[in-house]
Amino acid sequence: MSLSRRDFDRFGHTAGVLHVSFHPSSRIIVSCSADQRVKLWDLSTQEPKATFHKHDGWVYSCTVSHMGGMMATACADQMVRIFDLSTMHLLRPEKRGMLGRRLGSRDKESISFKGPVLSVDFSPEDSWLCVGSADKRVTLWRVSDGECYQTFDGHSDWISSVRFSPDGMMILSGSYDGTAKVWRVSDSHLAHTLEGHTNFVSAAEWGQKGQLIATASGDHTVRLWEAEDGKEVHNLQGHTSWVLDVAFAPREHLLASCGADNVVILWDTRSGTLLSTLRDHRDWVESLAFDPTGNMLATGSHDRNIILWDVADSAMPTRRLTLRGRRTVPLFSWIYYSLIDVSNWLLNRESEQHDVDILEVAMDDNFANDDPRIAELVATDDEHLAERAMALVRDDIHGIDVQDQVRPRARPHAS
Repeated sequence: MSLSRRDFDRFGHTAGVLHVSFHPSSRIIVSCSADQRVKLWDLSTQEPKATFHKHDGWVYSCTVSHMGGMMATACADQMVRIFDLSTMHLLRPEKRGMLGRRLGSRDKESISFKGPVLSVDFSPEDSWLCVGSADKRVTLWRVSDGECYQTFDGHSDWISSVRFSPDGMMILSGSYDGTAKVWRVSDSHLAHTLEGHTNFVSAAEWGQKGQLIATASGDHTVRLWEAEDGKEVHNLQGHTSWVLDVAFAPREHLLASCGADNVVILWDTRSGTLLSTLRDHRDWVESLAFDPTGNMLATGSHDRNIILWDVADSAMPTRRLTLRGRRTVPLFSWIYYSLIDVSNWLLNRESEQHDVDILEVAMDDNFANDDPRIAELVATDDEHLAERAMALVRDDIHGIDVQDQVRPRARPHAS
């Protein structure tokens, strides 16, 4: 018996979950994935109530407006899409509800993204959208008409994260260049640069009152900074691999981080102490988000699952429920075969160096992909080098999940 598209949408993601966020009502979780889908999960039924199919690549980021009426997504196809959640359709369908693919008028230059779009965020009053992309720019867009209002230049590598300050007066950006920057919205002035990480910055977040900033990095640390002057407050060390996301709880003094070591850590921001470690995911934990009450934490992983945690007691959090993903029958494509001869890789692996050689070919053929995370993996001797790095060669493969194409090798459990 075959499944209809509608029935299929009742299931979870079929590839890694790259971002999760809560609807302001706390009853809905929004998630996006390498399967090129965005899903709205009803927590009462633990099933998707809607799935959005209009993306042509990995969907890196999804965020719901503060009033709950809109959703914006950032995609590897170099587009930002804005959806009206009351109709479940693209906003302004006559313009395809998109930012970045615009035919400039005679008196206005066309604005477009020159690479994958990695992060989006609504302003507090939902009138503006800030966007971070691989073209090293932060851009500010007016939601009402989709016009690009302002550009912030200063990073030297991909923009991994963008966030409005709680008062909407500043924009925080994190980058693969290893820094985070604070920009003044009114005139694009660079207020200060947060420097200290020794590897890429994967995420940067404001504290609820805008007084603290947290950054996550490939150097395995989370750092806390004073927002006013950029002074470092704490260097939080507890992860054993790249830290991929951070989030402040709405209630005071609680921070969560997650990473490629498959764990989630809760921190006390006052003392910088580790409160608890959550270990139920079986693969990289890519994203996390607190609900508006601060009592629930959602985490999304490359294991395709979303776990909802009760963190009311941050010292003893409990697993509340799991929104499960599912595996699909792998569909090989000529694009994938042009990058990597999977059969040869599986049957004739002779050494870790052979994995490195494959990666170098993939990177050369992959349109000069310069993701620093791939470069770091190529330079290491980690047992799972090829599998992990190929999973990161994602933008130019447009959503083909490497882990769906090959049988995963046995992995040690996180300690």
